[in-house]
Amino acid sequence: MWKFLESEMRVILGLVANAMRTDAEIADIFNLKKGTVASIRRRLLDAGAITYANVPAFNKLGCELLGFHIGTTEPSERADTRVNHYIEFTAKSPQVYHGMIGGSSVVLYTALKSATEFDGFVQSHNSFFTGSRRSSKARMTSVVFPYALSKCTQVPNFVSIVHNHFQLDVPAPKSVPPTAAEVESPDFSETERMTLVSLVEHPRASDREIASNVGLSRQAITRIRNKFAENGVLTTVCIPRLYKWGFEIGAVAHPRFNMEIPWEKRLKTQPAECIDLSFLTLSKADEAAANYILAKYTDYSEGLENILAWYHKVKAFDEKPEITLFPLERCTELRSFDYGPAVRHLLLA
Repeated sequence: MWKFLESEMRVILGLVANAMRTDAEIADIFNLKKGTVASIRRRLLDAGAITYANVPAFNKLGCELLGFHIGTTEPSERADTRVNHYIEFTAKSPQVYHGMIGGSSVVLYTALKSATEFDGFVQSHNSFFTGSRRSSKARMTSVVFPYALSKCTQVPNFVSIVHNHFQLDVPAPKSVPPTAAEVESPDFSETERMTLVSLVEHPRASDREIASNVGLSRQAITRIRNKFAENGVLTTVCIPRLYKWGFEIGAVAHPRFNMEIPWEKRLKTQPAECIDLSFLTLSKADEAAANYILAKYTDYSEGLENILAWYHKVKAFDEKPEITLFPLERCTELRSFDYGPAVRHLLLA
C-alpha cells in the first residue's frame, strides 16, 4: 500500500473534494504553506497518484440515456487474448467513457443519444465478437438508465472513499446523492464545440495550450471555459488513482428492487455508505448500478454484510443482488473516465 505523508493526505483530500481549489485555499483549510501545497500537488500528479478529468454533463449534450453493461467471458480463452479483444472493441466504441476487464468479468459505461443508439451499441458488441473473437465474448447484461427516469452520479465522487481511507481528524464530507437531470439539446457554436472537445481531451492543458489546439485566442478560450463551468456543462474533478495506491478490490453491484418500496423512500432511508462510498451510481425505481473500490478484501466482506442486512430487513430486493468483484492487480482499464471519445462523437461526428 502506498504510504503518504499527512501533508500529502490533506492535499489529496482537499483536491478530491474540490478540484478547483487553489494552492492558497488548500493551504488555508489545512494549515499548510502555499508553496508546500504546490510542491505536493506537482509531485502527486507526476507520480500518477492523482489525475484530473473535465467531466461533461452528458444530458446537456443531447444524451437521453446512460448505459450499463456487465458480463462474464468464457474462462477457456486466454486472458491476454480476451483483454486485447476488448481493448480493440472499446477503441472502436466512442460511447464508452469508463470500463475495465479483470479475470473473466467485463464492465462498460456508455453515454448514448437515444434508445436506437443503445440498441446499436449492443448489436455492435455482438457483431464484433464473432468468428475468431467469439470465444472472448462476454455474456453481457445491458441496462438503460434514461435521464428522464433515473438519478445518477453526475461526476465521479471519491471523496468519502479517500476520507475513510486516510482517517484524518477532519470533518466527514457531505453526502452527494444521485440527482435527476433534464435532457437539453446543445446550442453551441462550432468554436464552442471544438473547444469543449479539446478541454475534455486535455484536462490538464492551460487556456493558452487549448487556444493553440483550436485556433482561438487565449482570452476566447477563458471566456468559453468559464461559460461551460457556469452553465454546468463541464466540471473539473480530481480522481485518485486508487489501484496505484494498492487498493485491491473493485466491486460492481447490480441490484434489482422490490417496487412495493417507493424509490424515494429507499434512497432516503438506505445506509449512507451505499451512496457515499460508490464513486459512480446509476439508479432508477427498479434497479441500480453502484461502483466501489476497496483497500482490501476484508473491507468488502465486512462492509457488504452490514449493508445487505438493512436491505434484507426491509425486503428491498426483488431478487438476490448481483455483485461482481474485480481484483485490481489483474485488471486492465478499457477507459478510465476518458470522456473525450464520447464528447467528440456527440458534438463533431
